[in-house]
Amino acid sequence: MRIIKDELKIREYNHFRSYYCGLCQELKKGYGRLSTLLLNYDVTFLSLFLTSLTDTSEETASRRCMVHPGKKRTILMDNKWLSYGADINLLLAYHNLQDNWQDEHSPLALAGLVFLSGKYKKAARLHPALDQLISEKTRELAGLEKEKSPSLDETADTFAKILENICPVLDFPPATQKAIKWFCYNLGKWIYLIDALDDLAEDHKKNQYNPFIAACYQPGEDFESFRKRACSKADFILRYTLSQVAQSYELLDIKTNRGILDNIIYLGMNKQTEQVLNQRSCAKSEEKLLRNTWCPGKCFQRRNP
Repeated sequence: MRIIKDELKIREYNHFRSYYCGLCQELKKGYGRLSTLLLNYDVTFLSLFLTSLTDTSEETASRRCMVHPGKKRTILMDNKWLSYGADINLLLAYHNLQDNWQDEHSPLALAGLVFLSGKYKKAARLHPALDQLISEKTRELAGLEKEKSPSLDETADTFAKILENICPVLDFPPATQKAIKWFCYNLGKWIYLIDALDDLAEDHKKNQYNPFIAACYQPGEDFESFRKRACSKADFILRYTLSQVAQSYELLDIKTNRGILDNIIYLGMNKQTEQVLNQRSCAKSEEKLLRNTWCPGKCFQRRNP
């Protein structure tokens, strides 16, 4: 979930960055400095989306931080959806690490679980129903991956069910609740599939599960032929999913930040889709394509917004 910087007004870009920095501060305030390593754009988008949908107050302040000590940055402060985003960030990260530890017995995952254990309990106490849902769906997805399920729909649906229920909707009318859930469900489906497609070469090389490999790969086939067929199949699914995201988004009464949200949904997601469908292999010294918003088909070093 990335912005296209060149298509934003300067004040919109700065405002989006204030959300990113605000989420970083909320993670630090709620869960400690090292928890800011969990910071990501998807949860930044979630906080921005919920604030814009509910017309929540957006107070800002100028602050220095350890990452940018030489210059003050505008940071969004005291926003309940940033606090909510920090909690969700913790829950998703913890269950993801738990899954990695159970599947791969990765020492890094174990270290992360030990570090996050107390912080996870705090987030789980605040959102018990959501914690249970994430736990159930993560286990269900792990089961499908262990069985090497060839069903793109079933695996993507399992992950999408988490996002479908990630927004608190009870204060909205039934029709709006339905639109929010369908919007988030399709966001989740797109995120799962685009990430799987982006990981295709790495998963093929390491002989790891990937739903596109399970669905499309024929034993003995050369990778480029397989990738073309996988991309052809993914092209229709991803574009249809994006159309459902756009249609449900149009049904919502977005109170603020329409320009930034439009930029991410109509431009950012389409551009990421094009880039991943047409990507080339990155050299060892280069960052992965999906991790870099500004990559126009070639690979560049990562940088913050």
